[in-house]
Amino acid sequence: MTDDEPIDRVFVESEYMRLQIAHAQAQLYDRRKQQIEDRRRYARQYYAAHREEQLEYQRQRREAQRESDPERYAELRRGRAKRWYDRHKEDQNAKQRAKYRADPQPHLERRSRYYAEHAEEIKAKRRERYAANKEQELARQEAWRDRERRRREVGLPVRRIHAATHTELQANEDAAGAFFARRWSGREIRRMRKAGAATPPELVTAWLRDCARARATFHLAEQKEELERLQKELARAKSGPMSSAERERLEAQRIADEEREAKRLEEERLDAIGREVNERLRHHDPPRRVHHNDPAAPHPLLLQQQHQMGLDR
Repeated sequence: MTDDEPIDRVFVESEYMRLQIAHAQAQLYDRRKQQIEDRRRYARQYYAAHREEQLEYQRQRREAQRESDPERYAELRRGRAKRWYDRHKEDQNAKQRAKYRADPQPHLERRSRYYAEHAEEIKAKRRERYAANKEQELARQEAWRDRERRRREVGLPVRRIHAATHTELQANEDAAGAFFARRWSGREIRRMRKAGAATPPELVTAWLRDCARARATFHLAEQKEELERLQKELARAKSGPMSSAERERLEAQRIADEEREAKRLEEERLDAIGREVNERLRHHDPPRRVHHNDPAAPHPLLLQQQHQMGLDR
């Protein structure tokens, strides 16, 4: 039994579990998709059949809420708007960023107009914030001066953080792609290899084998937990009333899976027993004696003849 056999067995079992998980996920996805589609179809059909009634009910409901409690009605509307914004916050922010990068001039003009109209208010808020957090502001300024002083001492440029435009972002992305996609020449690769001491191949192989075994074992345990969770969820999520034929089919499938798993475990147990028996009963040849290099030395068999008796004395 070699060191690679446990890894191969774990890999095979992990692949089998992965296929089972993928199959269960596909079944669960199809079942949920069918349930959602059924609910949507029913809702569309009901709304199409009772459209005027639904619209009138909604108008009456809104009017009653507005008349009974206007403040409560306004609060509910603000809450609905906030919940919608929270659900679509990332999409809205991405649209705003794309709009600003495409044409930042209108935004800059609005910001300049707002500052010109509310300059005193902005300055007063800044002074209040500085007075309320004076120690933190002084510490931040001192840290910034120390950092810039160290940068100048080592010859680095002054650090400037600014919002990059769409053109700058595209240029940076192109430069990064060109750098990481660069093809190194053979001379450069040989020079890099000569620069550092190479790791012995046997150590690299052992390290890779141990890493593969650890990863495979960990992923196998996770896959078993995920498969168990999916099977439980599939058992709970039922798409409508199940027919007797479907119930019998699922029960037969479950029994077949259990029998297949039991057979696999029994085969592994018998294989382990067989390997142990073969290892114990295998005939090992005794090590050969090294021939003596001295031609005048007596033969080893003669050296073994001790305590001779009878005619051989």
